[in-house]
Amino acid sequence: MKKMISILMIILILFSSVLGSTSFAEDKKIVFADPGWDSVKLHNAIAGTIVKALYGYSFTEVPGSSTILHEALLKGEVDVHMEEWTDNLATYDVDLNAGNFRELGINFNDSYQGIYVPRYVIEGDSERGIKASAPDLKNIWDLKKYPEIFKDEENPTMGRMYGSIPGWEVDEIIYNKYKHYGLDENFIYFRPGSEAALTAAITSAYEKGEPIAGYYWEPTWLLGLYDMVLLDDKPYNADTVKQGKTTLPAVKVTVATSNKFYENEENKKVIAFLEKYRTSSALTSEGLAHIQETGDSYIETAKWFLVKHDELLDEWLDKEDAQKMRNYLSEEENEKKGNLIYDFPFKVPINLKAIDDSVRNFSVKHDAFFEVIREALKTLVTSIQTVLNFIPWFVLLIAVFLAGWKVSGKFLTGLLYTGFLFLIGMVGYWNLMNETLAIILASVLISLLIGFPIGIFLSTSDRGNSIIRPILDTMQTMPVFVYLIPALLFFGLGKAPAVIATTIYAVVPIIRLTNLGIRQIDEEIVEASKSFGSTTFQSLFKVQIPQALPTIMTGVNQTLMMAISMVVTTSMIGATGLGMEVLLGVNRVEIGRGLVSGTAVVIIAVVLDRLTQGLVNKNEVKTDVQ
Repeated sequence: MKKMISILMIILILFSSVLGSTSFAEDKKIVFADPGWDSVKLHNAIAGTIVKALYGYSFTEVPGSSTILHEALLKGEVDVHMEEWTDNLATYDVDLNAGNFRELGINFNDSYQGIYVPRYVIEGDSERGIKASAPDLKNIWDLKKYPEIFKDEENPTMGRMYGSIPGWEVDEIIYNKYKHYGLDENFIYFRPGSEAALTAAITSAYEKGEPIAGYYWEPTWLLGLYDMVLLDDKPYNADTVKQGKTTLPAVKVTVATSNKFYENEENKKVIAFLEKYRTSSALTSEGLAHIQETGDSYIETAKWFLVKHDELLDEWLDKEDAQKMRNYLSEEENEKKGNLIYDFPFKVPINLKAIDDSVRNFSVKHDAFFEVIREALKTLVTSIQTVLNFIPWFVLLIAVFLAGWKVSGKFLTGLLYTGFLFLIGMVGYWNLMNETLAIILASVLISLLIGFPIGIFLSTSDRGNSIIRPILDTMQTMPVFVYLIPALLFFGLGKAPAVIATTIYAVVPIIRLTNLGIRQIDEEIVEASKSFGSTTFQSLFKVQIPQALPTIMTGVNQTLMMAISMVVTTSMIGATGLGMEVLLGVNRVEIGRGLVSGTAVVIIAVVLDRLTQGLVNKNEVKTDVQ
């Protein structure tokens, strides 16, 4: 029987190899840059579909930020970038003039950007029952009259203006504009951390009918779906635009390729096609609107786009290739063709848009409830940060020195911890450290308040443990970025959602190790305590928990470490502090900034880890003595 199974397996493998051999025949590959926004994904799909159908290339996408992918293009790690936003890359012209990459042409150059507000803020919306809250708002400098309309959630005495994505050159221009028009007097310049966070902030505000003022750009599905108004600015002046003194011009978005790909003779036909590739902001928005309305994939939309705008094939390709492409698109079998061995044959249609809409509707409907939690979290973080800022720097250093000396029993260890924190102050990150610590400590405090009771409950209930364990497994293995999505939708941007996301991620260790520590207590000890008249409650809190304290303290330590590991991740949803400095360093490819701010995060992690580990060791010694 075993021999028969082995023979069948060998036959199946050989059969699979024959059928799937065509999958390995394609050795020509193009690597596209994927900065994360929808329009570039659509253009990647359009160009990728053409080069695959006509020239036999396979294609993949490499995700990353704009600046990181630009560097990858220079190094030849990315072959083609379909959307190089030239005004947003500080080194674009320098690198182009130095011959570090090749600019093949302009994809589109009618892309406008600036500060947008929903139209209902200026004109109202009778259908939604929204009254105009800023009827005289026309120019960017008019925002200064309405700080109470665009109220900052974390500092209600100020307004909030959402800036660009950290690392984009336009972020500095928008910030200069914010300073130039005196908006810094009564507005906070809020960096959202990522394109997803900025989009979520605008869509959430729009769905709720709330005022919001922030940077955005065309073409995007958001501006195609929502009625937004671009605030006016002073006429464009090339000499002063970077100082934020004039309107931003339409951005020239180019198609670029690496020198390595360009110089390869085999890629001549692809290069010739990409040199003629040109669209417009309107065409791109049309494609993005199709995705939003139908739920089609980028590849499906690319094929739909090429059929609808058949004339583009004649502009991009020679006559013969254009006809081949039409034939390819007209074959219905092409849509259905797949490899039966490697393509899974069954797909359940999931309406992702319906899920998105239901979650958004839920957040809008219960916004008052989430507002209470949001305010409570902001108050907690602000209170902790206020205390940290109130403590003189030298007092905190002395406290760290004494704590390090006490838990380790070594004078030099306490001195070393103090020296580490002193370095953070020396490089100018002391206040940012306090911001980061406030979020970490708030998250750990909430994690302990939630996790410790749950851990105790699970230690006393096998049924509860079997139910909760899969949930904990999911929480611990889920990609951390997923936690940012509900945090964004329900709690907006800033410190409050950062605490929520961090708590969800960091609460698992304290639950698990509290449960484990109590369950590991010798049953004879528990029985002995009960035989002396202890109630179940007394036995738990006077015998089991003290005996389990070393394990529980390890859970506290791990919760703290996991909270610290979220510092940079939560900066992507607008949490300020050291994490934002790291994000800025990465997005701008500023090695020094990233290295110094990252080292500061490491120092905090090491000091807090050693202090809590010292407490764990002390508790273990006490338990052994007892």
